Amino acid sequence: MLRPFESCPACGTRSTTANQLFMTQLLNEPCNVLQCINCGLVYKELALTSDELTQLYSTDYVHFQNGAGITSSDVNSAKQKLDRCRRLLGGDREPQDIRLLDIGCGAGSFVDIARQYGYRAEGVDPHLPEGLNKPNLKRNSTAELERRAYDIVVLLNVAEHLVEPRQIFAEIRGLLRPDGVMLLTCPYGNSLARRVHRNRWGHLLLDEHLLFWTPESLYRLLREVGFMGRVSFRIAGSPFPFGRCEQTSQLLASNGAGELQRDFVVNANMSWQRRAWQFARFLQGQERIANIVRNIVHISRSGDYLEYAVAVGN
Repeated sequence: MLRPFESCPACGTRSTTANQLFMTQLLNEPCNVLQCINCGLVYKELALTSDELTQLYSTDYVHFQNGAGITSSDVNSAKQKLDRCRRLLGGDREPQDIRLLDIGCGAGSFVDIARQYGYRAEGVDPHLPEGLNKPNLKRNSTAELERRAYDIVVLLNVAEHLVEPRQIFAEIRGLLRPDGVMLLTCPYGNSLARRVHRNRWGHLLLDEHLLFWTPESLYRLLREVGFMGRVSFRIAGSPFPFGRCEQTSQLLASNGAGELQRDFVVNANMSWQRRAWQFARFLQGQERIANIVRNIVHISRSGDYLEYAVAVGN
């Protein structure tokens, strides 16, 4: 059964003081989308229970699927993230000297790419299907892992799912070495797509997407749990006006959580966005062009995704 967020999941400010942005649905229930007046986090007023999360992250969940395998665009994207982390680590450390952990690793494609580049990479996911449980991927929670053992921890498409982000980020701080770095990616809470498309923004329509972070809300929370070092972030993802789902949130939600993901993809494939997505994937496969496009999206603040890296520091 859904329960309300009584306070902002990031800073603890009472939800009754938050700005009500618009209505959406969560597991067929009406749900307000709020923005904290203190830290700026955008979040759904309702949270999922552990049983509901287990049902969502079934074996056929999209991030547990290998699909067409690892593409050149996946490799270029992963390389860019790894380079950002290495710059924050400082020094001239070689990949083979860097231990990396991917939390919420899904099918493990990022781990595979990092290992190809020489990193000592492994992944964990508390909902990992048995078929994906292999030497470099394990079904663990952050509380079960070795402390102060990792140089880099990444959370790719995970931070928007967290019901108790303060606890998770504090645990990750404990997993990192004193000079370690955490990198996460998530839907951008202050994106043009969120502000204009409102309850038809595709990222918002997925039941498992609860929190929509901004650099400010992340900076505040991560400082409080012990990340005191340098920060590096970029606005990424699809540039506006991409991200709109033409179907209503009521129609999508009526099919349940698993069907919502599939309906959103089908809807995007039936529109003009399909051809644009194909072209974008092609560009992502060209490293130099992809880097230029990334810079344009960041400078223009037109993207709907956030990539955020922070060092532990002193």
